[in-house]
Amino acid sequence: MGGQHVYLISGEDVEKVRQALMSDEIASRANIVFKDAKLLTGREGYYIRVIGTEEQLKRIREIVGGSAKEIEAKEVEEVLKKLQEEDESALAGFGSIFG
Repeated sequence: MGGQHVYLISGEDVEKVRQALMSDEIASRANIVFKDAKLLTGREGYYIRVIGTEEQLKRIREIVGGSAKEIEAKEVEEVLKKLQEEDESALAGFGSIFG
């Protein structure tokens, strides 16, 4: 059983954390999305949305550690909604290319 988590990280730490996650054997297998927070909610920093197994989520939590914080439920909903809208918009555009 897995799940989904959203973290907020400062802009100065994002590349260090991205490299750590992508080079880790367990964490790199999860679905990880980095998104500029200013584009989604107007906040400073970056959101990291992760979807994975319990093992992957635990490892990601260990890696992001003190560099990122897990955000509150209301903000998670807002971020996930905006990410979904972006995905749907991209799919619609992609469909019109081949439609």
